[in-house]
Amino acid sequence: MEMISRIRGFCFNPSRQFEAARPDTVGDAFKYFILLLAFLAAILAIAVTVIVLMLGIPEVSCFAPLLGAGAFVGIIVIGIFAAMYISVWLHIWVYLLGGRKGFKQTVKAITYGTTPCLLLGWLPGVNVIIAPIWSLLLVISGLMELHEMSPGMVIISVVLAILVPLVIVGVVGAAIGLMMLDSMGM
Repeated sequence: MEMISRIRGFCFNPSRQFEAARPDTVGDAFKYFILLLAFLAAILAIAVTVIVLMLGIPEVSCFAPLLGAGAFVGIIVIGIFAAMYISVWLHIWVYLLGGRKGFKQTVKAITYGTTPCLLLGWLPGVNVIIAPIWSLLLVISGLMELHEMSPGMVIISVVLAILVPLVIVGVVGAAIGLMMLDSMGM
């Protein structure tokens, strides 16, 4: 019951819920995150299994449960890696812009803030637009509350954490494209 109360709190009253989560350990935050990630992974693994069985290809259908289990494990591993990577990358920007409450607070903002993506990530459409925006807003709220930063500094931190990799990828892509055009004599 406490889990449902926390989910409701993070989704609908994030400031109060993040304030209540301030004393939580990273372990507490990861237990919450893993439970929701396992929920998402289970739904997606079942979907993979059902789709493979519905295709009706005998050579593949016999592997449907194995493919579903692989999807489950893969989603869990990728989800944990992504949460840690995003936490580290975002914390660099948070720290540079004044967040001095520690890396653990950033991890908690990410793990708790991803609640909408983990709950709704299996719904087509919602998983592309609504859940990511909602999660982004929750992460911003969490960073403001847990790092005691101004909304402006948190938003700049998040925007930089998103834009810097995109700009780097764009520059590298453009450079590769120009080299390819040059090698083709264009």
